[in-house]
Amino acid sequence: MRRLVLTTILALGAALLFTPRPSAAQDEDVLDRKRMKELKALCEEFAKAAENEFPDGAMTLVENPAEKLPPIPASAVAPLVEHLVAMRKKYGPKLKKAGKSFFYDEKTKKGLYLVGRGKKGGGLLISMHGGGEGSGDAGSAHGIWGSATKAGFTVISPEVMQKVGSAWNEELEELMVLDLIDAAKRTFEIDTNRIVFAGHSMGGDASWVLGGRNADLLAACAPLAGSVMPYMKAGKLNRIDTPLADYEGLMEGIVPNLMHVAYHIHHSDDDVNEAIHPDDIATGYLRRLQAMFPGKYRYRYDRVTGNFHGLPAPKKAKGDNPGVLGVPDIIKWLGKQERVTCPDEVIWETWWSWKRQMYWLYHHEPRSAWRFHGRKVGDNHLDITATSKPAQGRKEPKEFELRVLLSPRLVDLSKPVKITSGDAVLFEGVVERSVWPLLVTAGRRIDPQDYYEAYVDVKVPRQVWFDLWDAKTR
Repeated sequence: MRRLVLTTILALGAALLFTPRPSAAQDEDVLDRKRMKELKALCEEFAKAAENEFPDGAMTLVENPAEKLPPIPASAVAPLVEHLVAMRKKYGPKLKKAGKSFFYDEKTKKGLYLVGRGKKGGGLLISMHGGGEGSGDAGSAHGIWGSATKAGFTVISPEVMQKVGSAWNEELEELMVLDLIDAAKRTFEIDTNRIVFAGHSMGGDASWVLGGRNADLLAACAPLAGSVMPYMKAGKLNRIDTPLADYEGLMEGIVPNLMHVAYHIHHSDDDVNEAIHPDDIATGYLRRLQAMFPGKYRYRYDRVTGNFHGLPAPKKAKGDNPGVLGVPDIIKWLGKQERVTCPDEVIWETWWSWKRQMYWLYHHEPRSAWRFHGRKVGDNHLDITATSKPAQGRKEPKEFELRVLLSPRLVDLSKPVKITSGDAVLFEGVVERSVWPLLVTAGRRIDPQDYYEAYVDVKVPRQVWFDLWDAKTR
């Protein structure tokens, strides 16, 4: 199958690569129709790759030759995106529309999930359960969040495949959640700007961790009595009676990425199952980031006493006291949130090598704890800085190869684009549209609402590492 896909891709790529560009004397409409047909065939091959045993690699086999194809006109973008998204919905795994099913394998019962169907064109809520060693039940999360269907959400409640402590932090579990999101987009009419995560206990951990790593896909998250995994001093444990001085920080790749995702956080200070300290640390970071980046890093922290490890007990707002939101009101809050697309500023702290994109920043194979900061600083002028956290046994790069994705929502593609890193000019010139960024954005994500039409490759010099919220070294 993979050999057949590759052969077809190479044939299509060769045909497209050597298609002559029209001259003034040629009938451009006829030529455009011919090339559009070839590009649409390429889009279909890309979509069919989702049915391969190794879909990521199969799609990459389509993407790579597409980098060398001739530019496309602006008028071709919308029809290509429409066709590409339609083909991605046609090919690949879909979900059962209600009840209990197994996503990966019905026979081995691998990839259990529950579905509650919402309204057509509504949002998608991924609810993640609590648990730990030897435990974890999708039904528990569905019982908490299933009523979100009344707010228009389609609710999907997956169950971890590996019932271990901090299971949602495992790579396979994260991939399953992302696969379920893609399958939901194929199965239902989902508003891709209204996808949210929510969970309690270990599911709260998931809402923090998976939400931060995949922030550009999401509108909001609601972690209840969960936390970001902390780094502890040697011999110390994350417990309610452990002094804050024994905490050395939080896992990378999460909090800095929350610039455009709204968070509702709930935790009780007497929770003996999940110590509140990591949430206090995370919200402390967020508070500092809010001051550094006004209008960004939106969050609400309901820090309470006497609730132990339970679900939020609602309390009405009174005077300056904002009260406490219960689950029904948190669902209403989630329903009001909308994803930010193509923002003018992006921070991406990396984790998995297969997570290649964060908004308009792209890297073919990032390593963990790299951080890129891109921002629009003027008309058609983007500035990007980069750093990486030193890790034992690895050599940090002097510069990072980075692909900058471009859209008319970010820059005027009819004029020269300038990309700098401080005083260094990394690129300056006019950038032409191409099919490659459509494949990796609208195509990869099955997303007609957030895609990019052009790209530039730059090399960004590495700065000395600093924690983002440390204003003294910023």
